[in-house]
Amino acid sequence: MKLTESEKQKIIEMIKASKPIPVIYKNKLFDSDDSEFIEATKDYRLVYKGKTRKEDIIAGTPVAPFQKVRSFNSDNSFDEDWRNMLIFGDNLLALKTIYDDQRNENRYKTKNRIKLIYIDPPFATKQDFMKDREKAYRDKIIGAQFIEFLRKRLILMREILADNGSIYVHLDWKKGHYIKAIMDEVFGEHNFQNEVIWHYRLWTAGDKKFQNMHDTVFFYTKSENSFFNLPYDPYGDWIKKDYQYFDEESGKRWRWHTVKGKRYKVFLEDENRGVKSNDVWEIPYIVSTAIERKITGNYPTQKPEQLLERIISASSNENDIILDAFAGSGTTLAVAEKLGRRWIGMDCGKLAIYTIQKRMLNLTTRIGSAKNDDRRDYERVDDFEDHSKNSRGLFFVYEKARRGDLAITDTFLKNFAGFISENLSGNKEQSFSLACPKDKFKVHKLKVTENEDGKAGEKIVTVGKVRFRISFILSKEKTEKEKPLKAKEFTLYNAGIYDNKQILNMDWESYKPFVTQLFGLRPESHKIHGFMADGYIGIHSAYIWDYPNQKNLILDTGYVKTLHTVLGGRAGNKFYVIAPVISMGFMEDEIPIDGTTYVFLKVPLSILMALIEKGEPGSLKQPVSENDVNEVIDAVGFDFISQPVVAARYCRKAPENRNLFNQDHKDFVIEITQFKSNTLVYDPEDFENFETLSMVLIDTNYNGGYFNLDNAFWADKILDDAKTKAVIRIPQNEFAGKKMLVIFMDKYGNELKVLKSKGDFK
Repeated sequence: MKLTESEKQKIIEMIKASKPIPVIYKNKLFDSDDSEFIEATKDYRLVYKGKTRKEDIIAGTPVAPFQKVRSFNSDNSFDEDWRNMLIFGDNLLALKTIYDDQRNENRYKTKNRIKLIYIDPPFATKQDFMKDREKAYRDKIIGAQFIEFLRKRLILMREILADNGSIYVHLDWKKGHYIKAIMDEVFGEHNFQNEVIWHYRLWTAGDKKFQNMHDTVFFYTKSENSFFNLPYDPYGDWIKKDYQYFDEESGKRWRWHTVKGKRYKVFLEDENRGVKSNDVWEIPYIVSTAIERKITGNYPTQKPEQLLERIISASSNENDIILDAFAGSGTTLAVAEKLGRRWIGMDCGKLAIYTIQKRMLNLTTRIGSAKNDDRRDYERVDDFEDHSKNSRGLFFVYEKARRGDLAITDTFLKNFAGFISENLSGNKEQSFSLACPKDKFKVHKLKVTENEDGKAGEKIVTVGKVRFRISFILSKEKTEKEKPLKAKEFTLYNAGIYDNKQILNMDWESYKPFVTQLFGLRPESHKIHGFMADGYIGIHSAYIWDYPNQKNLILDTGYVKTLHTVLGGRAGNKFYVIAPVISMGFMEDEIPIDGTTYVFLKVPLSILMALIEKGEPGSLKQPVSENDVNEVIDAVGFDFISQPVVAARYCRKAPENRNLFNQDHKDFVIEITQFKSNTLVYDPEDFENFETLSMVLIDTNYNGGYFNLDNAFWADKILDDAKTKAVIRIPQNEFAGKKMLVIFMDKYGNELKVLKSKGDFK
């Protein structure tokens, strides 16, 4: 127990007086994993080491103000003050920024407007690639870290979700059962709507277990007043068998329904509407050759657009805001754009950001890959199987028969009936089936009737003792033509990783709210002896120095004394001043005068010092291989951008694998001989050569405007065994444009951009 003597006495008195014990004593009386406490309170929950109280997560998560990098498609803006948002940074801090903004100025216009959140969190972590024994040990540690990693984000997602909003969490079989318990805790078990099974066909597994062919999507709402558009699936073949007749006049299918011996026609009111969707979704996995994979460069964790189309259509309307905090390849954002929704996407991977940027700038109207109707002629006959049960034979006219080659005419049926009759025994009427395209049916003199006996065949023509049951071959479904789609204006922001030079170039209207959030200042202007302070940090007053309009002024010790005089000694025991380090004329962080300590928060130095105390800055580590794309990283989330040091040679060389088609070609080759990070905290000498190389990204047709990702080269694929050189080869015919933009990236997300022409490769 962690109770003081006075607290113990107070609790004893409450028990004697039959008064309830305040909740604040719970953690002192019982450990968080105390099974007796859980049993006593009749509560069940997922308990694990490192689980943090909801209140502490919300209060303790720092805000990472959004730093605008650039806007795209500004000539296709929204009618109102809104632009879609693509955010690079730690999504925990970015979510807290939106949470904070909704409760204050609502600058980003998201309050009660985020109607749908879909996340596909990183459930494939490093331990999946380890040996069994090591994996078993790591599972126990990483498992709890992953659960808490996701729980923190889910708590903030619930807070920023609109009151009638919904959330879909996409998981696989490895961690889904744990997260279901967390979702019940965060959103309430009563708000659990569906466990959706996404079923797909994939490669075969080994012989010691069943093949894994599904993912799970948990669907929760924030309240009972949630919004939902009930989706419908197309009718299966059963509906055509059940409603097997077609009425030409009304254009509807119908069937016979008998009530008390009397026959009635029952029409299928809306064949196009389909049947209510169930919780098992048969949606194909995206194969590597699919069109929607090509635009993303086969991004490892990409999900089908059809999957997101169903989710977004069901739980949002046009102009609603959709949020994806693990945006990855950008499928959610692309489908939201195509369906006329607004969107916010977040990711901590630079590869993801550049992939999304390319995808949003090269959209088409089609959702998913093109679907060709590959059904054969017989597969497009509604009742083909039934014909074999109810007729003596079948004559089939293929759709590819040219016009005039063969048509089902009065003469044809008379002659055909005569041939059949000669070969039939007995005088009893016999049924014979015939299938043809509708435009090949040219019967005008013989009597044609609708088939009403419940057996196969839409039309009936009787010639002598031959009863022809005629069905039509449906035309192939036409593929919707793909058209270019220009995305609405969207803005790329940094959140938690900042360009310090850009901060210092902000105007006052942008600079003030940025540093307000950066240092967690509560914006409540108030006067102290006539001096206007900007707000509070904790319980202490704070003032933001107007650096943008006073760049040539220096804050020296004389300024501090003058400030103390102006405040009349009424600033309390602590007073904060926020200003860039370049404006400070002294080294001290604190200057005491009389009973007040003036604390100077330096942009960005104070943030960096806090990072050093908590751990390694540059927490948004970038992967060095494709297997690490989904590695769970849960760290501080703040850093400041600084370019890595790179030495490289650009040359032309013959292809390594020469053949008849490339024997006269020469590859464009980049030979990297040195790569070291040069951060605001570490010098290049602190790293081994190539220790921090993450990847190299290339746009082989740079247009001078924005980076359009063509190739991503992982560090582990281009480094030699001795780690003394990294080599990138671009085949001659793949350098499509006049300029190539090369981005060298370190594991902290810092970049060096180099622009090269073909002539620069010697």
